[in-house]
Amino acid sequence: NSPISGEMVIQNEEWYGIPALSQLVIMAAETSLGDPKLGGSLARHYNFGCLRYHGGDTAWGELASDRVWVAGKDWYAFATPQIGMVAFGRYLKTGANGHYLPILTQTHPDWGSFAAVYYGRYVAGFNSYVDRLHTLEHRFRSMAAEQGVSL
Repeated sequence: NSPISGEMVIQNEEWYGIPALSQLVIMAAETSLGDPKLGGSLARHYNFGCLRYHGGDTAWGELASDRVWVAGKDWYAFATPQIGMVAFGRYLKTGANGHYLPILTQTHPDWGSFAAVYYGRYVAGFNSYVDRLHTLEHRFRSMAAEQGVSL
Protein backbone atom coordinates (compact mmCIF):
# COMPACT_ATOMS: atom_id res chain seq x y z
CA ASN A 1 0.00 0.00 0.00
CA SER A 2 3.01 2.30 0.11
CA PRO A 3 3.37 5.14 -2.39
CA ILE A 4 7.17 4.75 -2.14
CA SER A 5 8.69 3.22 -5.25
CA GLY A 6 12.03 1.50 -5.64
CA GLU A 7 12.89 4.28 -8.07
CA MET A 8 12.55 6.85 -5.27
CA VAL A 9 14.86 4.86 -3.01
CA ILE A 10 17.46 4.45 -5.77
CA GLN A 11 17.19 8.17 -6.57
CA ASN A 12 18.13 9.00 -2.96
CA GLU A 13 21.05 6.61 -3.23
CA GLU A 14 22.25 8.29 -6.42
CA TRP A 15 21.61 11.90 -5.34
CA TYR A 16 22.56 11.77 -1.68
CA GLY A 17 24.70 8.66 -1.32
CA ILE A 18 22.29 6.98 1.13
CA PRO A 19 22.37 3.22 0.50
CA ALA A 20 19.00 1.68 -0.30
CA LEU A 21 19.32 -0.78 2.59
CA SER A 22 19.79 2.02 5.14
CA GLN A 23 16.79 3.91 3.80
CA LEU A 24 14.58 0.82 3.87
CA VAL A 25 15.60 -0.11 7.41
CA ILE A 26 14.82 3.38 8.74
CA MET A 27 11.51 3.69 6.88
CA ALA A 28 10.44 0.22 8.03
CA ALA A 29 11.19 1.16 11.64
CA GLU A 30 9.49 4.55 11.38
CA THR A 31 6.49 4.27 9.04
CA SER A 32 6.18 0.64 7.94
CA LEU A 33 7.84 1.53 4.65
CA GLY A 34 5.36 4.33 4.08
CA ASP A 35 2.22 2.21 4.33
CA PRO A 36 -0.54 4.78 4.95
CA LYS A 37 -2.46 2.51 7.31
CA LEU A 38 0.34 0.75 9.18
CA GLY A 39 2.60 3.80 9.04
CA GLY A 40 -0.04 6.08 10.49
CA SER A 41 -0.61 9.77 10.06
CA LEU A 42 2.98 10.66 9.21
CA ALA A 43 3.05 8.16 6.34
CA ARG A 44 -0.21 9.68 5.07
CA HIS A 45 1.56 13.06 5.05
CA TYR A 46 4.55 11.57 3.17
CA ASN A 47 6.92 12.05 6.09
CA PHE A 48 8.46 8.59 5.71
CA GLY A 49 11.31 9.11 8.15
CA CYS A 50 9.25 10.79 10.88
CA LEU A 51 11.09 14.10 10.59
CA ARG A 52 10.21 16.48 13.44
CA TYR A 53 9.28 20.00 12.44
CA HIS A 54 12.04 22.56 13.02
CA GLY A 55 11.08 25.22 10.50
CA GLY A 56 11.50 25.73 6.81
CA ASP A 57 15.08 26.95 6.74
CA THR A 58 16.74 23.57 6.24
CA ALA A 59 17.43 21.64 3.04
CA TRP A 60 14.54 19.29 3.83
CA GLY A 61 12.28 21.80 5.58
CA GLU A 62 12.12 24.03 2.52
CA LEU A 63 10.33 21.15 0.77
CA ALA A 64 7.57 20.93 3.37
CA SER A 65 4.07 21.88 2.32
CA ASP A 66 2.77 22.09 5.87
CA ARG A 67 3.22 20.61 9.29
CA VAL A 68 1.06 18.12 11.11
CA TRP A 69 0.41 17.69 14.84
CA VAL A 70 0.79 14.03 15.87
CA ALA A 71 1.36 12.55 19.32
CA GLY A 72 1.79 15.97 20.88
CA LYS A 73 4.50 17.14 18.48
CA ASP A 74 4.85 19.02 15.19
CA TRP A 75 6.12 17.06 12.19
CA TYR A 76 6.82 18.01 8.59
CA ALA A 77 4.19 17.24 5.98
CA PHE A 78 5.06 16.96 2.29
CA ALA A 79 2.78 17.41 -0.71
CA THR A 80 3.70 14.22 -2.58
CA PRO A 81 5.51 10.95 -1.91
CA GLN A 82 8.29 12.05 -4.26
CA ILE A 83 8.89 15.26 -2.32
CA GLY A 84 8.73 13.35 0.96
CA MET A 85 11.42 10.96 -0.24
CA VAL A 86 13.66 13.80 -1.45
CA ALA A 87 13.29 15.47 1.95
CA PHE A 88 14.14 12.19 3.68
CA GLY A 89 17.29 11.82 1.55
CA ARG A 90 18.36 15.40 2.19
CA TYR A 91 17.85 14.94 5.92
CA LEU A 92 19.89 11.73 6.05
CA LYS A 93 22.72 13.38 4.13
CA THR A 94 22.91 16.72 5.93
CA GLY A 95 20.84 16.50 9.12
CA ALA A 96 22.48 16.64 12.54
CA ASN A 97 25.52 18.34 10.97
CA GLY A 98 26.18 15.36 8.70
CA HIS A 99 26.16 12.82 11.56
CA TYR A 100 24.11 10.17 9.72
CA LEU A 101 25.81 9.86 6.33
CA PRO A 102 29.09 8.22 7.45
CA ILE A 103 27.15 5.79 9.65
CA LEU A 104 24.63 4.83 6.97
CA THR A 105 27.22 4.29 4.26
CA GLN A 106 29.16 1.67 6.25
CA THR A 107 28.83 -1.93 5.10
CA HIS A 108 27.14 -2.65 8.43
CA PRO A 109 25.71 0.60 9.84
CA ASP A 110 26.26 1.34 13.52
CA TRP A 111 22.58 1.52 14.39
CA GLY A 112 23.30 2.48 18.00
CA SER A 113 25.21 5.61 16.93
CA PHE A 114 22.56 6.42 14.36
CA ALA A 115 19.68 6.01 16.82
CA ALA A 116 21.43 7.99 19.57
CA VAL A 117 20.77 11.14 17.55
CA TYR A 118 17.86 10.19 15.27
CA TYR A 119 15.72 8.66 18.03
CA GLY A 120 17.44 10.00 21.13
CA ARG A 121 19.65 7.95 23.44
CA TYR A 122 17.63 8.91 26.52
CA VAL A 123 14.17 8.51 24.99
CA ALA A 124 12.12 5.65 26.39
CA GLY A 125 12.36 2.62 24.12
CA PHE A 126 15.82 3.46 22.77
CA ASN A 127 17.24 -0.06 23.15
CA SER A 128 14.14 -1.60 21.57
CA TYR A 129 14.46 0.81 18.64
CA VAL A 130 18.10 -0.14 18.09
CA ASP A 131 17.17 -3.84 18.28
CA ARG A 132 14.40 -3.25 15.73
CA LEU A 133 16.87 -1.56 13.34
CA HIS A 134 19.24 -4.54 13.61
CA THR A 135 16.39 -7.01 13.10
CA LEU A 136 15.11 -5.15 10.04
CA GLU A 137 18.58 -4.98 8.50
CA HIS A 138 18.97 -8.73 9.00
CA ARG A 139 15.55 -9.42 7.45
CA PHE A 140 16.25 -7.28 4.40
CA ARG A 141 19.67 -8.88 3.90
CA SER A 142 18.13 -12.36 4.24
CA MET A 143 15.34 -11.56 1.78
CA ALA A 144 17.86 -10.14 -0.67
CA ALA A 145 20.07 -13.23 -0.39
CA GLU A 146 17.07 -15.50 -0.99
CA GLN A 147 16.38 -13.59 -4.20
CA GLY A 148 20.03 -13.56 -5.25
CA VAL A 149 20.31 -9.80 -4.78
CA SER A 150 23.45 -8.21 -3.41
CA LEU A 151 23.13 -5.24 -1.07
